[in-house]
Amino acid sequence: KVVSNYAKENFKAFKLVDYDDFAKQWVGQRWNQTGMVHCNFYHSLQTGVVIMGDAAHATSPSIGMGMNTALRDAQVFSEILKESKDDLTMALPAFSEARVKEGNALSDLAMHLFCLL
Repeated sequence: KVVSNYAKENFKAFKLVDYDDFAKQWVGQRWNQTGMVHCNFYHSLQTGVVIMGDAAHATSPSIGMGMNTALRDAQVFSEILKESKDDLTMALPAFSEARVKEGNALSDLAMHLFCLL
C-alpha cells in the first residue's frame, strides 16, 4: 500500500488505472531485472505537458541510443511547434503520433539486446 499511495499522491501528470497493480509489479521485480514501459502517448493536453527522451522511452545502454533519441524528440517537437504555430492542442498529439511508434520500437530493441547479454 505504501508504493500505491505514494504513486497516487506524487505522480500527477497521468492517472493510472490501477495503482495497486502498479505497486505490486514495482515491488515484485527482482533488482537484477530490467523493466520496460510502452507509452501510448507522450503528452497530456490537460496539463500541457510533453515527455521526451528517457522519460518517454528509456532504453538500456546496450543500444547507445538514449541521447540520440532525446535529441531527435526535441528536433521533431520543434518542427511540430513551428508547423502548428505553437498551438499546443495541435502540437502535443502530433508529437505523440510522430514519436511513439519509434520510441516503443527502440525500447523493444533494447530489451531484446539486454536479454542476450
